[in-house]
This record gives sequence, structure tokens and C-alpha cells, in this order.
Amino acid sequence: MNSTDYQLIFSTRCHCSLQMEGSRHEQQKQSLSDLIPVIDLAALNGDHIDEFERRRIITEIAHACKTWGAFQLVNHGIQPHVIERARAKACGVFELPNETRWKAKRSPGSLSGYGNGAVIADAVNNEIASEAITFGYPNSEADVIASIFWPRGNPGFSASIDDYNEESHELALKVVRLMVEGLELHGNLAHFQPYLTEHFGVLRINNYPASEHPTRDIGLPPHIDDTLLTIVHQGCEVEGLQVKKDGQWVTVPPRGDVMVVLVAAVCQVITNDNYKAVLHRAVPNRDKARLSMVYSAYPPANIFITAAPEFVSPAHPPLYKPFTWSEYLSGQVTHILNPIDGLQTVEREGETQNQTSESSESSSKLD
Repeated sequence: MNSTDYQLIFSTRCHCSLQMEGSRHEQQKQSLSDLIPVIDLAALNGDHIDEFERRRIITEIAHACKTWGAFQLVNHGIQPHVIERARAKACGVFELPNETRWKAKRSPGSLSGYGNGAVIADAVNNEIASEAITFGYPNSEADVIASIFWPRGNPGFSASIDDYNEESHELALKVVRLMVEGLELHGNLAHFQPYLTEHFGVLRINNYPASEHPTRDIGLPPHIDDTLLTIVHQGCEVEGLQVKKDGQWVTVPPRGDVMVVLVAAVCQVITNDNYKAVLHRAVPNRDKARLSMVYSAYPPANIFITAAPEFVSPAHPPLYKPFTWSEYLSGQVTHILNPIDGLQTVEREGETQNQTSESSESSSKLD
């Protein structure tokens, strides 16, 4: 690594000690924050893995997927210098002039490029106080985007993004396997095999400017991700990610050494509700901008997505309609905040309406 890579002036959203535990919003009651599961993967990182410790980790992950739909990972395996370099390089994007950023506008059908919350803003009829740059996986197009932003070059930008993208992809594969093993299928993983080997990904780097009205403005409204799972790095100083638990919004404490895993819609469908997708949102901060790096793992594009046969019986029929990813995408905007809405079977439509009302109400109140 070049020494010049560290000779950057990082803002607080870009750089922190990855062992520092972040502060909490002074006006939030956070009794539940300390209960968000924290799972240590250190036992899985060595050459000789203790099977008892591995089973303990799997059990903890499965319990978190069933009760919270979210958990925090420490000793996750993504190297600190990879995280710091990606955050530092990404911050440079949001310091560019507005007209320069829009030169790399994400085109329809593309996974990579610049954008903001316009699509979601239209869905909730509100302003979205965030912007993002996205990179596909395995083809990030980071070099193409860099050439648009910096025609004279930006040494290390593409490499830093691709390194983080690659390590996030590897972590996602590891976590999906642990989640599947936690379903206790006794080695019968045939239904889940495509998700363990073939998923594609999107790295989304979000910038949330400081807001004078954090209780009014929306960073991202309450929503369920349309993915298999989502992995979030928040940084270590500025909070903003909240998950809903037992009717309460719970702030996930920002820690530089933590990756936050969010269970998403596809995972809930293929487990027939054994694992629960988590409703979450992003709330802007009054004093500081916030940068989050979000890796989303998607199912293979052509796979037929349906509940695993092990979770279906006459007493437990499938709760969701089978679908392909292309079928889902064709109707995505209709259910952009809660993709589960568009997938449930007829028998559950009453419950769907209740969930939709909750998402809409939460979007307007941001309690």
C-alpha cells in the first residue's frame, strides 16, 4: 500500500479508529440498543476451526434472524485498512461539485453510478436527504466512474472500491452459509445452494448531509430491503441506522469495527417466515454528515424464488407467491418500501395492508 494513500485529510464521516465505539443520540432512549445481538466471528478466522465454537456462532445467528432480523458482527474478516481506504475514497465523491457528480448518473438497468432518493421520494411523497454512489459486483465499473469524476486520474479509487466490494462479497457468502446452517436442515442444502454460490451484489455508499431538522427530514424512510441480506458499515461516530423491534425504533450504535447484517425480503420468502426481514430506516444527524457503506447480496437473476420444501406442509403452506427476480423487478416500484407486500399469498392480504399502513405512517412521522 502506498504511504500517500494515508496522507488524506479525512472528515469525521470518512475516518475513525476501527476499534472505537460510537456515541449515541442524546435525545433517544436506547435501552434496547445494547440488546441488538453482537456476534464474534473470531473463531472462524483461523486455520483450525473449533466445531463447538462454530455451532455456537451458527446458533446465535439463527436466533438473531428469528428474533431481530438484524445482528452486528465483530472480527468479521474485512481488513481495517480496506474499510478505511474505501471510506476515504468515497468521501471524495461527495466533495465534488454537484454538476460533476451528476455526470456519472446511474442509467436505467445499470448497477453502477450516482443518484439520490428521487425514486423513494416519489413513493413516499417527501424529500429524501441523502445521495449515493453505487457499484455492481462483480463488475463495479469503478474505473469508468473514476474517469468521469477525475479525468486527470485518482490513484487508488478503483482499487479501494473493488477491494471493499470483494471482501464484502466474501463476507456475505460466509454469513449466508451460516444462516442456512442455522435452519437445522441436517445437511440438506439443495434448495439453498444457488444462494451460497451464485448471488450478485451492489455496493451502495450513502451520504447523509447534516440536517437542521433531523426529526422532520428523511435520510431513508422505513423500508424492508429487497435483497437476500444487507451488510452495513456505519463508521464510528455518527449514528443514523435504526431498526424496528417490538414496535419501537432502536438505534444501532455506530462502531467502526462492526458490520451490521440486515435480513431482507428474499431470505424471509425462502425460509417461509422462519427468518424475518427487518424494517429499518436512516435518520439524519443535526450536526454531522454521515457516510455508510452498504453491500446488498441479491439472488441469482434467473432463479425461481420460493419457500424451501422443508418449510412447507399442509399445516404450513407457502406464505409467498413463487417468483423470478425479473418478475419481481417489473413491479418493484409499487412495493419499493416493503417488497413483502407484493409477494404474499391471497390469504395474507389483510395482514399485508396492515404492514403497508405501518410503513406509510412511519414514513410520515419518523417517530
